[in-house]
Amino acid sequence: MKKVLMMSMCSALLLAGCNKTSQQNQVVSKEQKPSEQEATQKQESTCTQIMAAMQKINQNSKIEDLNQINEKLKRCVPSLKNDEQLKLIDASTAMYQRFLKQDYTEKTGRAFEAFGYAVLEHKQQDLKKVIQSQKRLFDQLSPRDQNLLQHEGQAYIELLYQGEGMFTYRRQPNYLVDIFSKALPADQKEFLAHMAKDNQNIFYNDGALAISWKELTERALFWEKFIQKYPKSYFIGDAKLLFNEYRYFIFFGLDNTPVSDEFAPNTWIDKDALQQIQFLSTQKQSSLAKPAEQFLKFIATSVEEHNKQFNLDLIDENGQEKSNYQMTHEQLEQLLKLDSPWNTEIYRDCHIDAVCIDTN
Repeated sequence: MKKVLMMSMCSALLLAGCNKTSQQNQVVSKEQKPSEQEATQKQESTCTQIMAAMQKINQNSKIEDLNQINEKLKRCVPSLKNDEQLKLIDASTAMYQRFLKQDYTEKTGRAFEAFGYAVLEHKQQDLKKVIQSQKRLFDQLSPRDQNLLQHEGQAYIELLYQGEGMFTYRRQPNYLVDIFSKALPADQKEFLAHMAKDNQNIFYNDGALAISWKELTERALFWEKFIQKYPKSYFIGDAKLLFNEYRYFIFFGLDNTPVSDEFAPNTWIDKDALQQIQFLSTQKQSSLAKPAEQFLKFIATSVEEHNKQFNLDLIDENGQEKSNYQMTHEQLEQLLKLDSPWNTEIYRDCHIDAVCIDTN
């Protein structure tokens, strides 16, 4: 009987202890909730204020200002809805455009160009070493240029050689991937990642392609698949723009890297470009197969036959007689139903960042 009594007493004591512990836990839990709520409210407040802070950034701001905003963006972006994330992507692009805006005088413009050539000559050297070795030239730069060059590589700021001896500052393409990408839907994540990869280096240089014909073809095929995979993507318009642009260059090239001069038998044609067009003609699952086949038939046909087949004006808009190159170019455009990317009032540059940017 004593044994049963003792067990009952122990059970009662344990139960009382458990109840007490449970009550203590509830008190602790209640004490924690306000602090959690405060943290959430503080985070929401920071995210609400960040847009206003971004809009204040301009060419008079400091690198530290950008760093602070970028750190806040990293914390805020995952907690926001996608439409808010996209607004911040646009705002961040505008923010960097304002920050990197340059107002050159004739003197500072010449100094920046000269310093750019010095960077080209010492392209294997770290920029800081170039600054040290070219101190006299560096001292002629505007205070803003000096500051940006001294902080190049920080806050995703990069000095970019655009070709033709031209330099500019830009936001590094991997910025949007690092700051935004992880929290975005699959299509947006894939768009930004591919753009950042493609745009690490320049696409044009002195009116010529700066990539191979093979890579040009691969890019066109990628964007064709992206369009098929994500027909309702937020970036679908720019994906189509990229596909149309790459498709045009596959068949025509650029001024200083043309596919052909006459597009006719026994005339010059770039062998690497031709090889890619022949490859595309075999890709029956791609919409590029048909224009590739049409192109191959076109270049096998004489100029005389071209002129009979196509009804085009022989005189250009300036009253001058068109050259054979102009005529065959227009005939091929008509046959393939392709418009030049340059025939637009507003040009979106898709080759400098991880998003396309209006340049007009």
